[in-house]
Amino acid sequence: MLEAGTLNRRVRIERRDQTQDDLGQPVDTWVEVATAWCNVRMLTGKETLAADADVASATASIRIRYRTDITNVMRAVVDGVIFNILAPLPDLASREYTDLACSAFANNG
Repeated sequence: MLEAGTLNRRVRIERRDQTQDDLGQPVDTWVEVATAWCNVRMLTGKETLAADADVASATASIRIRYRTDITNVMRAVVDGVIFNILAPLPDLASREYTDLACSAFANNG
């Protein structure tokens, strides 16, 4: 059973959308799809050298209540930190939760 007390953060799920600016040029924006309570577990972290600059990256698991409408082209934002959703992993057996396997700090979605 997924206890409410373990879901101690708010996550905003966003999808990429394309709009037009004043000149009619396409502009990528992020649109909120849902907001939910979650639990964030940082799994690993590393720092690498890319293009002569230090780049930090991390993998995380964000657990939310069961949903099936989240895809890997979306992103999650928790406390201002942007997480790229690599794979949504719904608990198909008990339908209690969905784990979002994510990466963070490498880019902004």
